[in-house]
Parts: sequence; C-alpha cells; structure tokens
Amino acid sequence: MPSPTIAIVGAGLSGLACARALAKAGRPFTIYEAADGVGGRVRSDKVDGFTLDRGFQVLLPAYPEARRVLDYEGLHLKPLYRGANVYFKNSLHRLADPFHHPLDALMNLRDTFIPWRDKWHTLMLWKEAAGTMGIERRLPEMETEDYLRDFGFTEAMLDRFFRPFFGGVFLEKDLRTSARMFFFLYAMFRNGGATIPAHGIQAIPDQLAVALPPGSLKLNTPVTSVRKNEITLETGEIIRADHIVLAVSEDVAHRLLPDTGVEKPKPGRSTTCLYFSTDQALPSESILYLDGDNRGPVNNACVLTNASPKLAPKGQHLISTSIVGAPSSNELEDVVREQMTRWFGPGARQWKHLRTYQIRNAQPESRQLVLGDSALSTVLEPGLYRCGDYVEDVSINGALISGRKAAEAVLGSMG
Repeated sequence: MPSPTIAIVGAGLSGLACARALAKAGRPFTIYEAADGVGGRVRSDKVDGFTLDRGFQVLLPAYPEARRVLDYEGLHLKPLYRGANVYFKNSLHRLADPFHHPLDALMNLRDTFIPWRDKWHTLMLWKEAAGTMGIERRLPEMETEDYLRDFGFTEAMLDRFFRPFFGGVFLEKDLRTSARMFFFLYAMFRNGGATIPAHGIQAIPDQLAVALPPGSLKLNTPVTSVRKNEITLETGEIIRADHIVLAVSEDVAHRLLPDTGVEKPKPGRSTTCLYFSTDQALPSESILYLDGDNRGPVNNACVLTNASPKLAPKGQHLISTSIVGAPSSNELEDVVREQMTRWFGPGARQWKHLRTYQIRNAQPESRQLVLGDSALSTVLEPGLYRCGDYVEDVSINGALISGRKAAEAVLGSMG
C-alpha cells in the first residue's frame, strides 16, 4: 500500500512551521506556493543595495514558540531601544523603560508630557504582565481601550502613547482590539523587547525553509481550488493527496474553500510603509518615533540602520515610516517628508524615497477583535486542515504555533 500523501498550500510562516514538524517526524510532503519566495507576509526585498521589509516588522524574542523553533543566534537579532520618542506639540518627549534605561527615565522624570498618575499605572501594568503565560485568557473579552481606562490610564496616556504605539502593532488606533491580545503582546514587549534580524525579516522564513527536504517546495505554483483529497493548480493540473493543509491567509482560505465552513472574513487591516535613505547625520539610537499628536499621516518611524547597518550600503541610513491604513493620496510622499522634517529636521526634505509598500491585508480582523478561550479548529474535515495566524493569534508566534498544531493533527490522523 502506498504511503499517505501530504500537500501544504502556502509557504508562509505557518506552512513552513507545519512542514518543519512533518519533516522532523519523517513524513514526506509537498508545499505549493504561489509567490517566488517563502514567507508570505514576512518578506524582504533588495532595492539599490538596501534591504526593505514589506512593511515595518519586528520580532519579539519573548515569543515562546519562536524561542522554541527559531535559532536566534543565526538570525543575529538587533534590539530596538526599550521606549520611544513621542512627537507632541512641536517637541520630542522620551519615554524610557526605567528597568532597562534607568538614567534616561530619571532624566525625563519631570516631563509632565505623561501625567504622574499614568507613570504609576504603567509600573502596575508592568508588574501585572510579569505573570505566568496564559494569564491574558483570564481577562474578560473587552476592547483594549476599555481595559486601559478601567486600569486607570488617562485620556492623555491613551492618546499620546497607547494609540500610536499599539496602533502600529494592531494596525488600528481606536484600540478596539481584544484586551486579551493587547495583554499578551504587552507582556512580550515587557519580557523581551523588540528586535529586527540583522539582514531583514526575510531571514525568519529563510531559516525555516533551509532544512526542508530537497524537492519538497514548489514556488510559483498557484493553487486555484481545493476539494477533499485534491487541489487544482493554476495550470489545470490536479494533485491528489490524502491530507491537505491550507496554510494561507483567511481570505484566500475562504476563496479556495467557499463551501466547507470557512466563513467569509471581514476585510483585513492595512498598512503603508515608505522607505527613505540619506547619508546625512541622524540621531544614533535605534528608537521608535511616535506621533503623539495623532495628526499623521505617519504613525511611527525608525532609523533601522541604527540597529543594523547591514540593511544599507556603507555610509547610508535607512529610515522606515509607517502609516496605519492605506491612503491613496498622490501627494503622500511629500506629506510624509514634510512631517519628517518636524521630527528629524529640514534635512528630511533631501531624503531619497526608495519604495512605498501598501499592504491591504496585512493582518486579519476577526481574530483580533475576539481572541476567545482557545484557537479556532485546525481540522475542517477529515483529511483537510488549516493553519495561520488567524487560527491562533495574530502574531509571528501565533503563526508558528498554528503550523505546528496542523502538523500534529495530520500526524495524529495518520496514527
């Protein structure tokens, strides 16, 4: 009797994590990926000698599944400053993590930009987030904004820090994302800070893919439909498999399987990222800049080469500017550049624009609004499985967990 066959549709993080677990178990499989490379939404491009991630992305090294799966040493993770420079009323205000940057925190202690009440509540929230993993599931299902108000934070703190900082994380500034999701991510930032791989975010999927068995990955191979035990390629070829894992985004899963219980998803969250370069002198810290005025369009910016000079040719700086949403203004570059002159000085008018990325489905919506007490079901029906961040939680960690669970479900059904 021939061995059961396994097909994975999609080579994003969840598909690669699924493949990795199957390979460790000695089970052969084939991955069908529509794009020309692995990573899904976690991709980087080379442009004029610069490494540009497709949207500003960070890895939180405290993620438990990422710690288990990834080789951090091999990624050469570069930490970002634990805090932020917040632009508010024509000046920059430093918010520093007092446990990692005590001198900076002490120097800015008298800055009334953040009320004393909020400084105290920040310490209390910091203490709360030191609890055991899974504590966020014990929170009531409520919006982040309501949770922070109930915790005691003022409107000033919500508007000047939480909306721009977590607005950039959630890709929405109303803070309607589940408080459970907020608390989990806050604990991850608290326990490990934020980092970027020295050679770009593409290093993460590349590391997962390097150990795949030869011939198991088929790039530039779009799948147009999926049925029980068979997938149809764009070429018309039909591939039969005993086990099929859908490792694609929520909207693509619905398109491939409209009649199998995969609900039509809400429109995804969008982001726009403009990259600039310059050889001018810039502030040397790898710190995030936030729009405390909430005037935009840029929500946050970062001089990425301060963390990793390898992202640019020698003597050049790489600056990312991120916008929540997908504005269509033809004058967007000029408006962004003008805003950056207020943050970095008049030299920003001479910055070279490298590329603009507009990602319309950067994050799924539904799973962020209600995290729930458990993940969505991995098994859609016998022999048909799904994985992705929308199944677990919307993070790199969630994508990796979901992929592993899909592999475990396949292996379990194979006995």
